[in-house]
Amino acid sequence: MIPTGRTQVEIRLVDAGTFATHVHEAADVYGRAMNRGLDLVAQRREIMAGHVDRSGFTAVVAMNGEELVGFGYGYLGRAGDWWHDIVAMAVGPEQTTRWLTDAFELAELHVEPAHQGAGVGRRLLDTLIDATTSSTVVLSTHDQETVARSLYRSVGFQDLLRNFRFPGSQEVYAVLGLHR
Repeated sequence: MIPTGRTQVEIRLVDAGTFATHVHEAADVYGRAMNRGLDLVAQRREIMAGHVDRSGFTAVVAMNGEELVGFGYGYLGRAGDWWHDIVAMAVGPEQTTRWLTDAFELAELHVEPAHQGAGVGRRLLDTLIDATTSSTVVLSTHDQETVARSLYRSVGFQDLLRNFRFPGSQEVYAVLGLHR
């Protein structure tokens, strides 16, 4: 349990089936944490529901009693998956071999705004990193100096790409990687 000053938050590693029961509320947390509209939350909900079937899916939730207040998940990256292939093309063959051959792709990590700044995100991240046996962990995040970016750097993530736009998005991202 993490005493946040507001509540007691329990961090739990959960399997794909259990996370699937939380997808609806996880998408809502995503929407509030990222300040996204209902249309993007609905789209993200469908994406999350599809991710639970991926190889090596690993998820962690932050619970305040029965309320989901944070979550994170990822899976083993592989050629043929959209994110993996886009990043592989951008970094080139040498970096693909180094970073993406045996990678845990951290797809989502979000904390309810009322619970941010209390260490919940760090515990979620640490739990996910500890749960994977992959040699690297990779992720994408907004290419800005945010609290999330600072968190990732504090555990050793380094920039692989900066000022990167995924196809179909106007948002600017950074792709980060961590050797384990």
